[in-house]
Amino acid sequence: MNPLVFKTSARTTFVRALVAIATCVLLTSCRVDSVVTLDVEPNGSGILTIVSTADAEIVAKYPNLATELSFEDAKAVGWSVSEVATTPEGAMQVRVAHKFVNPEEATALLGQLSSEFGPFKGLALTRTGKDTDSTWNLVGQLQVNDGLNAFADPQLLTTIGAKPFQAALAESGLDIGQAVGVTFNLKLPGKVEATTGISKFGTLQWTVAFDGSTQDLATTTQNTAVAATIARIFSPLLRWMLILWILGMASFSAFVAFWRYRRHRRTPTL
Repeated sequence: MNPLVFKTSARTTFVRALVAIATCVLLTSCRVDSVVTLDVEPNGSGILTIVSTADAEIVAKYPNLATELSFEDAKAVGWSVSEVATTPEGAMQVRVAHKFVNPEEATALLGQLSSEFGPFKGLALTRTGKDTDSTWNLVGQLQVNDGLNAFADPQLLTTIGAKPFQAALAESGLDIGQAVGVTFNLKLPGKVEATTGISKFGTLQWTVAFDGSTQDLATTTQNTAVAATIARIFSPLLRWMLILWILGMASFSAFVAFWRYRRHRRTPTL
């Protein structure tokens, strides 16, 4: 997988949407919200999902936005992309996802979602211990620097002409956080030992700030598979018990056969 392929495609698409938002927000209160979810299974596999929703006002002002968004490069490197859907409220929503088989792949995928300007910086997922007794750690920060630069390379911004919109947004006195929302959800196996996130229904959650401040994502969980541990401890014992039972039954059968044989020999023949 070449992460540069996805980064370029995704950021170009994202910035086109943000340019529309930057224009729209000067006139009204349009908004796009993205929810990034990292869902990890006990064996280290899982899925990284991004769900982005543009509100009804953006859809009304840019009716062709859905057809103009292209995810072909992302699909070519393994990302699955849903059809653009319309919510009951009239908003536009799309889901992009990629599965992974271990923490190293998850870390690589997380690295594809950001640039030096944010919003995800230095995210890394690790697991130590055994499958039945694992410690999970996520490290990294959430931070957005330099407005739209957090979502695209500066060269891309120049190419698509985003500079005037950045200036207009600055002159309006509004910030990008009023038009864009990013939430990061984390689901790790086991019991949470330490975290900076807010727990909601078994999911840890952070909301990205757009004021340049940094949020630490440091999280540790401990996953002990009780059933597997018990099975591992008692498996040798049960195996020996089975062997002893088989030997006992074999001895008993031999004893019964021998007793019948002796009884048969002692019985007088008439």
